[in-house]
Amino acid sequence: MGRRRSRTRLALARLWAYPLWCGIRYSNVGGVVADDVAWWITCIDDAELRGFDSYTQFAYLSGALGEFRTLAHFRLRQGPAVLRLVLRIVYRPSPTFILEADRIGPALFIQHGLGTIVTATSIGSRCWINQQVTIGHDAVGRPTLGDDVRVGAAAVVLGPITLHDGAKVGANATVIHDVGPGETVVAPLAKTLEPRRSDGDDGPVRAPR
Repeated sequence: MGRRRSRTRLALARLWAYPLWCGIRYSNVGGVVADDVAWWITCIDDAELRGFDSYTQFAYLSGALGEFRTLAHFRLRQGPAVLRLVLRIVYRPSPTFILEADRIGPALFIQHGLGTIVTATSIGSRCWINQQVTIGHDAVGRPTLGDDVRVGAAAVVLGPITLHDGAKVGANATVIHDVGPGETVVAPLAKTLEPRRSDGDDGPVRAPR
């Protein structure tokens, strides 16, 4: 993100994204999408993006990031079916990010979204989910995420559990129980395996299996 963005590309992005923005406004979800945009800009933390007006930020995110388009289509789910179909064809969502929930609060950030599946009962506000995350069903139900929850890369969150407000799940962690407010859960850290020797003390060192 260090490279300055072309003024011409930004102008084209503003034109290209305008029908999507009109569809969002028509579907009465402009306010929550504006919250999404503001949160994405905060999380990306790029000085140039922060300097753009809110519509240019929306246009940039819509054009550059399929994960953002997937979220925009989730926001549009209550809109007219024909409008949703047309916008989905023109503004394709990310093919590697699945997003399903009964409710998602304002300001959800998806970082990268590669190989990410989110099927939750509900997701609160100002949440952050990284790539290769699975949040989903077991045989009983789906997770619930509170406000200000963060889920690290390649984490797995399964079943009818709750990640309460401010909970954090570290990279590669598998979570099948509730995580309390403000708590952080992590996977075991990698550790060094001691090399094994043959029967004699002075024998050759064997590679760990």
